[in-house]
Amino acid sequence: MSQPIAVIGMGCRFPGARTPDELWDLLVDRRDPVVERPPAHRFDPVPRHDPRGRPVGLAGGYLDPEHFDPDLYGLTDREAAAVDPQHRVLLATARDALADAGLTGLEGSDTGVFMGQSTGEHWDGHVGDVDLYSIAGAAARSMASGRINHAWDLRGPSATVDAACSSGSLAVHLACQSLRTGECDTALAGGVSLVLGTDHTVGYSAAGMLSPTGRCHFADEGADGFVRSDGAATLVLKRLDQAVSDGDAVHAVILGSAQAGKGRTAKSVIAPSVEGYLKVITRACATAGLTPSALGYVEAHGNAAPAGDTIELQAIGTAIGTHRPTDQPCLVGSIKSTLGHPEAAGGLAGIVKTALTLRHRTLLTGPRPTTRTSAVDWQGLNITPVETHLTWPYDGPAYAGVNTYGLSGTFVHVVLGEPPVSENLSLLHHYGEFSFTNDFQATSVRAWTSPDR
Repeated sequence: MSQPIAVIGMGCRFPGARTPDELWDLLVDRRDPVVERPPAHRFDPVPRHDPRGRPVGLAGGYLDPEHFDPDLYGLTDREAAAVDPQHRVLLATARDALADAGLTGLEGSDTGVFMGQSTGEHWDGHVGDVDLYSIAGAAARSMASGRINHAWDLRGPSATVDAACSSGSLAVHLACQSLRTGECDTALAGGVSLVLGTDHTVGYSAAGMLSPTGRCHFADEGADGFVRSDGAATLVLKRLDQAVSDGDAVHAVILGSAQAGKGRTAKSVIAPSVEGYLKVITRACATAGLTPSALGYVEAHGNAAPAGDTIELQAIGTAIGTHRPTDQPCLVGSIKSTLGHPEAAGGLAGIVKTALTLRHRTLLTGPRPTTRTSAVDWQGLNITPVETHLTWPYDGPAYAGVNTYGLSGTFVHVVLGEPPVSENLSLLHHYGEFSFTNDFQATSVRAWTSPDR
């Protein structure tokens, strides 16, 4: 069993939400932030056609522009002019996350920075002279983490990772590993993706991956693909014992995580596989000291590709649902039904939503009614979609998993637990096992000391 990792700070930008609390309100109100066309300031909104002649869908979730003050991040005007907008929004979420965590005075510390970024459409559309400013500002995706290091003078481990749609969640996994090995005592982990051009959109449309109806319909009979959306989020992480010792407020606890490649277990290099999902769910639960059946909810990758959703749901049912009591099915949902697909930041959207879900012990559905896909044996797999807002329906501690899959073949699964109920509890670490004393309810004690209930 791995050391639990506390999420002590969160910052985000998603369509219709500039903070985690605004994201929760958006979900509670079942608002739909996806629009039919991109804002005019983004790129030429004139419809284009893919090589097979079908219209390219331009519906998506887009962030509103916001003021960027380069002085806050130690950037000169010349640097700021060249910086990828993705790095700008990631800096803003990092700033918000640190403020949420109440952390100051990190200059010179061994704080780690792990960021996920997959696309570089700002550089792809670069016009003009190429110089070091443009290379460091846009061409080098490594600067997604490098800019944050520089802005706060952080000197711990640093990496930008690209695992396609698993980029952000893989950054979280790597940050947790670094914390557990003692390489750093605090880590920032995040991911970003902004839709800044149409080239990727054209390619996805040509492959039949985009939704002609302009919405993500996860696990739905009408699922017809995804819509591209903006998103960014940063988490501030500490080992749980250190967070408790420091008196930090805890949003949620990462109990375990894992990554896995699928090899040749799928029909193509970009397709997911049941075997891949099974392996990563099993690995993540093992590191958490849980059996998969302990998970009451899974935030699915769920990008509304009919075949992909079916594969993922079969895996969730096989690994989790079929091992749970028949009257306590594993619940499933996906934030993409609301936001669209934030690609490299999609895993972060799922983690932020799930952290809030566990904190509030409330499960939320998307903005539209769901007609369950007939391609899945829901009853036989003992899984069910969240079709209405409901209080966490099961007794005892709440555990949830977050799935992501990247077209590179990378699966990541993160296991989350609800936060400790007392901010004054004492954490004792003994021979790799954790026990709690003081003001701590019995149900939450079971959450950490008897994970299999």
